[in-house]
Amino acid sequence: MRKRHDIAIAALEIPSLFAQFDPVTPIVSSDALGGGAMDALTASFIVALIGATAFVVVAVVTARARIGLLPATVVRDPSSPFHARELPESAKKTRVLGWILVLLLFLAATFCLLQGLNALRIFFHWDQWEAIFGSRLSDRAEIELYSRFWIAIAVVLVAIGFWAQWRLRRHAK
Repeated sequence: MRKRHDIAIAALEIPSLFAQFDPVTPIVSSDALGGGAMDALTASFIVALIGATAFVVVAVVTARARIGLLPATVVRDPSSPFHARELPESAKKTRVLGWILVLLLFLAATFCLLQGLNALRIFFHWDQWEAIFGSRLSDRAEIELYSRFWIAIAVVLVAIGFWAQWRLRRHAK
């Protein structure tokens, strides 16, 4: 009876998928391509550039002249999905574009946050990852910078997304 139990336990064990491959060093590394490791200044510059680009796009799309202002008291018109009869047709279309942009900002922020959390997982379980991948893995400090980079981009995109929502919900006084 004990032998059957041991066989069942052995059958349930999942071997590492990477144990079957021989450790191989990469043929072309980022250093050989002239890239090298990213430093904190470069990462900060990239985050600022992405944030500035998103800020300008949101500012242009949600400009008051393009989207107008929602009326102070919303007139409920059951035939209109927008519930605002005073807005011109072009303003309604631009508002739809603005809300699509907000959705894309939040989707991109979610992707960036997941990338950053995955890098943090590698950072905090460094010994396990290094045992599997060996020298093919980047330096631990580079992985930490990578996670901070992605999380910073996520924070910037969420902040700009909330700002865009606020601009799209403005009402006349």
